[in-house]
Amino acid sequence: MKESFAVKKVISENKGEKMENLSQYEFESTQQNTNNKKFRFREYLYSGDYVEVIKEFKDYYGFTHQVGEKFYFACVYFLPYEDGYTLFISKDKINISNIFLQDRAETQKEICYNLKEYFKVIEQGRFKRD
Repeated sequence: MKESFAVKKVISENKGEKMENLSQYEFESTQQNTNNKKFRFREYLYSGDYVEVIKEFKDYYGFTHQVGEKFYFACVYFLPYEDGYTLFISKDKINISNIFLQDRAETQKEICYNLKEYFKVIEQGRFKRD
């Protein structure tokens, strides 16, 4: 319940006294609550996109993301000190999980700069593009 409270609190601070109940996914995909949060990742993944992994890879913590894995992309946070990206994703548009990537040659730089080789956008979200 702490997570729900935090979502309500941030929304009430940003929008006056109006209290809304948003799922973790809806909050992360719609609320600009920090400076290092973006609703697009390298002009390829956009908030709300339904995505499929098309090339297996390991994230920063060694978790394997296999071909065929599907998720909704919510947003990305960038941590400049570590060149780290935290992709907020959801399998059910309610709960959030993460993919951690580091933009360094010895880690996941290859993935960060070649998103089209690793991810296929099955359905575009709220940001339409050509």
